[in-house]
Amino acid sequence: MDYWLQGNIVLVELVEDRGEYSMRKKVHWGRVLTIFIVFGLTWYTLQFTSTVSPVPITKSLSSFPQIIGNYKLSSSFQSSAGVLELLGVDDYIQYNYVSDAGDSINLYVGYYRAVGVEGSYHSPKNCIPGGGWGIDDVKNVRLNQGIEGNTKSTVSEMLIRHGAEYQVVLYWFQNRGRIIASEYWEKVYLVLDALVKGRRDGAFVRIISPAPNSQIAETEARVTAFAEKVMPLLENYLPGVHRDNKR
Repeated sequence: MDYWLQGNIVLVELVEDRGEYSMRKKVHWGRVLTIFIVFGLTWYTLQFTSTVSPVPITKSLSSFPQIIGNYKLSSSFQSSAGVLELLGVDDYIQYNYVSDAGDSINLYVGYYRAVGVEGSYHSPKNCIPGGGWGIDDVKNVRLNQGIEGNTKSTVSEMLIRHGAEYQVVLYWFQNRGRIIASEYWEKVYLVLDALVKGRRDGAFVRIISPAPNSQIAETEARVTAFAEKVMPLLENYLPGVHRDNKR
């Protein structure tokens, strides 16, 4: 009797082990199938989004205003042919402005007809440290200005330092009718717009100003006010939510 009970217990355990093994096999194949599906969707997305049609800039940046508020253009910087080829930028400006009070601001705008296909952005989070500057702080800043009829927008701000020298950096992506502060969300919208709209055009905007005598708060206010003037001006140059830029 005891033997019979023990035999049944062993049999039950054996059946349970086989069932568990079978379930493990099912789970294993389910994971494999999931991996194949993910790889397939990724391949399809990359193939589909890389065949978008490049969108030309609405108006050449070379005619961007030389006077913005109380700031006037003092000089401009031209990158070498090698740098331009590396960046793959289709149109750009790098202007140095000086105010009546002697404050200086550097403005860079780079436009790409098809981001990731013909050229790609270079985040200042990667480029600036390579120039000997360290990043002390990174945060989002709310502007009282937007595009496409919006009165607000959010951009990124970095406080960088080289020894005792400080600079305030403001940057954003002005792409297909959006102001995007995050590199992560820029990539998300890039894929979505490529799939839905067949577009990968966009612009990277960066504003830098030194903070003399560590006057960081004053410099932040100055750079923010300048950005709120630059953002709507760029709407005349960059394709908006519609390719023809009609709003």
